[in-house]
Amino acid sequence: MRRVPHLLTALALLFCAVATADNAQPEETGPRVWQVGPEREIKVPSAAAKLARNGDTVEIDAARYYNDYAHWPQDKLTLRGVGGMAHMDSDHLIPNGKAIWIITGDGVTIENVEFSGARVHSTNGAGIRHNGGDMRLHNTFFHHNEFSVMTGPSDSGKIHISSSRFWFQHRNARWSHGIYIGNVKRFSITGSHIMGTDLGHQIKSRARENHILYNRIEDLAYGNASRLVDLPNCGLSIVMGNEMQQGRLTDNTDIIGYGAEGCEDRDESMKRLFVWHNTLINEAVAATLVRNHTNAEAFVANNLVYGRATFLAGNGRQENNLRLGLPRNDHRRWLPPAGSGAIDAAKFITAPPYASLPSREFQPPLGMRERARVGKPDIGAREAPENLQKSRH
Repeated sequence: MRRVPHLLTALALLFCAVATADNAQPEETGPRVWQVGPEREIKVPSAAAKLARNGDTVEIDAARYYNDYAHWPQDKLTLRGVGGMAHMDSDHLIPNGKAIWIITGDGVTIENVEFSGARVHSTNGAGIRHNGGDMRLHNTFFHHNEFSVMTGPSDSGKIHISSSRFWFQHRNARWSHGIYIGNVKRFSITGSHIMGTDLGHQIKSRARENHILYNRIEDLAYGNASRLVDLPNCGLSIVMGNEMQQGRLTDNTDIIGYGAEGCEDRDESMKRLFVWHNTLINEAVAATLVRNHTNAEAFVANNLVYGRATFLAGNGRQENNLRLGLPRNDHRRWLPPAGSGAIDAAKFITAPPYASLPSREFQPPLGMRERARVGKPDIGAREAPENLQKSRH
């Protein structure tokens, strides 16, 4: 009889445990949305970086976040500014020695985020340092950093940038690059505006495949950048539909460089360059649109150049390019001039795996629009509207 109370107690505890288990809420296992902002429980993105898991979304209220640095190791993560740009602003040396944001996850999307002021002791500070897999940037803005985006090698990684701005990257007493892409599988940039890089290249990519399409890449009137596009290790590359400008104080009169640092580790399928339907305004004393440092074949066709320039130096094929003098007025005008040899004069050129006629054009200030079809295609990055087409050569 002495054991009955103990038995009753045990039964009661068991009943409570079963009841608790029956009423317990299932643990959240699906993707979550974390909200960040000055008026929210999570005040800064770096705090969300410690909470987020694979597949989550972090929504960052439009505000300026001073000296907040984060590492994002999650896969399939979305980082999004809401209500405008979320501005990540640094005004001193970054303590991690690398970047405002370090991305090591795969399948990461970043949109509506601004990065400025990135500096580190080694002067290799970046808005984003990428050492992960796939990454997509959309409507991002990088300005006044030592570097905007720097990526490390990734055998399978693909980097896609769309409708973004990269302005005025600068390092003290050293060259910078507007965008620096390491040895990744594929790099593409569309509908974006790159300008004002100090001494270095506006775009430098070591990717095994490059798609540089429908952007505006410019050095400004008194800019001192080097190449507008540098592809030092070759890659299967297409540069098409871009509006480009080289300043009179350029540090390198080559506009597009190919293979300058060697392509020995690339197989033959990764050694082809296509430069089609670009418009270049060259304010320097001379220019070379494409300098091919390799035995790989470069295809250079249907490009429009204002000012002094040659179209191709090195091995390759050039066809149907047009050179005109600098316009006296409004020389930022990217349309082919009325009555010029550019109107209705583009040729379709077969050079697999790509088609040589563009389907889009850059739409200021950012993005792309469908390229109009007025008569036959024009030479250059833009199609002249119908009112100009009436004055044909």
